[in-house]
Formats: sequence, structure tokens, C-alpha cells
Amino acid sequence: QKFYTRIPNILTGIFILAGLGLQFWTFGVPGVTTGFLGGLTGLALLLIPFLMGGMGAGDVKALAALGTVTGPAGIFQVFLYMGVFGGVMAIIHYIAAGKLQERLASFWSAILVFAGTKDKDSFNPVATGEKLRFPYAAAIALGYFTYIQMGTVWG
Repeated sequence: QKFYTRIPNILTGIFILAGLGLQFWTFGVPGVTTGFLGGLTGLALLLIPFLMGGMGAGDVKALAALGTVTGPAGIFQVFLYMGVFGGVMAIIHYIAAGKLQERLASFWSAILVFAGTKDKDSFNPVATGEKLRFPYAAAIALGYFTYIQMGTVWG
């Protein structure tokens, strides 16, 4: 049995339509606008990390789809929570792989290279040859769950 870490486009598309439908059902046309803006916000928040090679397209689409349900302010809150969970997950991943010290040294080196050269590729995992991939959808789900439980904490 093979394990896949891809989020199918059909699933994301259905979720986007369901989110917009829920917004319409609950708030009418203004809700669709809110859902659409939430989707764009979710997309925008992860677009740069995706373009730099640090995130998969499925994660970007998943946050955009979730944005249709939460709206722009809500998806920004989810994004903040998700960043905390993603950071903790990355640290745990590197500790488990025995590479935390190596990654911290690499990150510090990237900062120094960027400070001296302004070369943004020093942070690009593809350009630096890094192969870390863990399912960021878990951080998105935990961020959303925390947002639902805690509500708006920042902002």
C-alpha cells in the first residue's frame, strides 16, 4: 500500500465551491465576496513560500480553499496559528532526523549570505539542495482547529 502526500485538485475544487456555497447560503452575495477574498488571501499568504520551493502547491490550494470558509481575517488567523504549528513540526522533524544543528547552521549561513549579497536564493530550499518535505496540511489543519477553538487572538 502506497502513501500519497498529494491533495487532489478535485478535492480542493469541491472544497472551494462548498465554501463559497456556504458563504452564499449564510450571507448571500456579500458572503460570496467575503469567501472569494478569503480564498485570495489564503492563496497570497503561501504563494511566495511555494514559488521559493518551500511548500507544495496542494498546501497553497488547501489554504486558499479554507479561506473561502473563514474569510480574509479568519484565514490570516489560521495562517498565524499554522505558522506556529509548522515551526514546531519542523523542529521536531529535524530533531528526529538528527539534523537540527545542521539546519540551524545552514539557516544562519543563509542569513549571512543574504546580508552580504542580497541573493534571495540563499533561502530557497531547491537552490540549496534541501530535501525536507513533511505534510504541511497537518499544520494547516491544526491551525484551523486552534482558530475554531480559540478564535481571534492576534489582530
